[in-house]
Amino acid sequence: MSLLVSNLTKVFGKKQVLQSLNLEFTTGVYGILGANGSGKTTLMRIIANVMRPSEGNIYYDGRDITIMDHQYRDLIGYLPQHVGLYKQFTAEKFLHYIATLKGLSKKEAKVKVKETLELVGLYDRRKEKVGKFSGGMKRRVGIAQALLNDPKILIVDEPTAGLDPKERIRFRNLLSTIASNRIVLLSTHIVSDIEFIAKEVIILKDGRLIQKESPQLLLKELEQKVWKVIVSNEMEIPAFQQSYKVGNIVKTEAGMELRIISDTMPSPHAVAVQPNLEDLYLYYFDEEVA
Repeated sequence: MSLLVSNLTKVFGKKQVLQSLNLEFTTGVYGILGANGSGKTTLMRIIANVMRPSEGNIYYDGRDITIMDHQYRDLIGYLPQHVGLYKQFTAEKFLHYIATLKGLSKKEAKVKVKETLELVGLYDRRKEKVGKFSGGMKRRVGIAQALLNDPKILIVDEPTAGLDPKERIRFRNLLSTIASNRIVLLSTHIVSDIEFIAKEVIILKDGRLIQKESPQLLLKELEQKVWKVIVSNEMEIPAFQQSYKVGNIVKTEAGMELRIISDTMPSPHAVAVQPNLEDLYLYYFDEEVA
């Protein structure tokens, strides 16, 4: 199973949102990482076939998805950033409604609704109205509706935005569980969402592909570029912030400890430390963080 994105470009007016993207996906989780405005949502909408590209094509197992038409849409499960839920519907009723829209028979819907509610941990709450659910529970209803048609390609856009840490962990563990026989595309700007579950990380910036590698290889490229510097005088900190990308600043017994991302050693007393994905984000998106 493969999904090939070929020379994909999208233009809105005079703004080029995506610039000649070439990507290939196979079974597993792919984290699409980028700041707001990087083109993540536009890419997801095009792959989900709810938006047409200005140029380029997408192929599923070698077949152009525009020719496949409804056959391709039947393979898609899509959870947009803002999913519309009918607040007066119970979780069970809402999923039955979506199952009907997706063309499932009553018999199929009964089985799939029960199955997906159990998968997302909401079967015991199935008779409650979704309007009373927490943000995390609503996102779980969203992923349940996306899974009703047993999609081969699952697309989730910023699924953990606004969720507390516990719900974020629950959600990413769920995605990891269901990715064994699917292509899962996870768009986010929260690096911890993809650090442990992504097969590869795709980094987009201003609509361009910057990197596409496994998290391990991306972090290996950052070795000797992340440093720890301890300063005894807080007055020294602004000078480092002006000259370098400073991530964390932590007060310790030895002084103020700065975590600095730099291609060169920022101080004779700097010590190289193990990079993480937050460092990677800062390395590519320091302007957005600032």
